[in-house]
Amino acid sequence: MMDDFIATLNSDHGTAAIAVDGATFRDINQRLLERFFPNVKKATGKWVYNNYRWHGYAFNHETALSGDAAFECYREQTVAPFYIYHEFDDSLFDCTASAWPDVRAYDNDIYVFPHDMAWLFTTTHEMSIGLGPFFAAPST
Repeated sequence: MMDDFIATLNSDHGTAAIAVDGATFRDINQRLLERFFPNVKKATGKWVYNNYRWHGYAFNHETALSGDAAFECYREQTVAPFYIYHEFDDSLFDCTASAWPDVRAYDNDIYVFPHDMAWLFTTTHEMSIGLGPFFAAPST
């Protein structure tokens, strides 16, 4: 599955992606949770609400733009090296591209964020019913 996802990112979006695993994956994953989902942890005692990270936005534990405004804000960001976290596969990719990939068509729970974690763009498997995409700044 990871190889197919990487190949699609490359062919459809011109994105070079390398899988991240082991201690590096765990470190980046934990920093992502701490930076963008601290209110979920405070409210529920867990980093992930109701099985999906993005539920933190959908159920108002965290604050984010949603829908077209979220996508527009994402596309306005200066392109820099970034990560893509694929929640369904629990996989992380270190990426570069000349433009931000439009991952909405994957109809899946995908998180895109620059290496400095200045923001987070999230697509969901429930965008067809108005849940996502989301664009968030780090929680305070």
